[in-house]
Amino acid sequence: MTKKLNEKYNDSCIKLFEFLKMMYDDEAEFKDVINLLANGKYDGKSNTHVTLNKYLNALKIFGLKVKKIKNKYKLQNALYKMQFSLEDIKTILRIESAKNLFPKGKNKQNIDNFIKQIEMRFDESSQNIKQAIENNNFSSEFYNSELIEQIKKCEEYCQQQQKLEIIYSDSDNTEINLLCSPKEIIYMKRKIYLRVIGNNGSRIYDIPIDNIKNVKSLPTASSSQAIPTTVVYRIKNRLTKNYKIRDWEYVDRVEQDGSQIIINKNEDLNLLIKRIMRYGTEAEIISPKFVKEEMIELINKTLSNYQ
Repeated sequence: MTKKLNEKYNDSCIKLFEFLKMMYDDEAEFKDVINLLANGKYDGKSNTHVTLNKYLNALKIFGLKVKKIKNKYKLQNALYKMQFSLEDIKTILRIESAKNLFPKGKNKQNIDNFIKQIEMRFDESSQNIKQAIENNNFSSEFYNSELIEQIKKCEEYCQQQQKLEIIYSDSDNTEINLLCSPKEIIYMKRKIYLRVIGNNGSRIYDIPIDNIKNVKSLPTASSSQAIPTTVVYRIKNRLTKNYKIRDWEYVDRVEQDGSQIIINKNEDLNLLIKRIMRYGTEAEIISPKFVKEEMIELINKTLSNYQ
């Protein structure tokens, strides 16, 4: 019995990867997908379309979005994602603009497919940069010479891999002194952050670059063994249908009541807590305990504004 189950699971995994390959090759016609799942024996009467829905749901749980366009299934995002720099994305946009100079035909279509394949692999930071450029949201701030110098300096800190002592102001305008290891520059919603790992190696901080007041390099190398805190939380009801999985998250499991358990590993805890709070009763932090306590503290501070 166990052997048969294992064979069934293995067969399902192989078909799932074959389905993914068909979509990557842009050859996932409905009839071909159905034929794949029916082992080439679809008679037009079996419930293979029900099996197809199960495969689509499995991909959705793993954060892969699939859309049916003109009787063909197309991936809306990729198995893996990459971070592109501002210059990378500006180059991609130039290619996209140059594409319009070509007459309709194979060359223009090939360039269009090439750009789509790259954009499928954009991480959230890259998507935000592209959107900001297209909306001209960087026009007044990103090209400010002082900000560019700050970005270059922070990139140097990340490359040098030395521990830092950073003084910055938080969202409440409180000055904070933090010992940390620089990790990377990230772009989120028109803002630019220096992502660092706290000195104890267990907490991510995303510090807005324009909030940094002073940076001091310490004579100690950054630890490559830093492990950010893993936060587990639950989303339920309508939120499960509308929630967008971040690049640093994944769905661990789906409960019997339809709620989903999300694993988050690389987000600034302050930003994460505030984000979860916005979801109201449709989100709940499960662990670790200290993050739950910080959520309670934030809720109590919010309530005190109305007393």
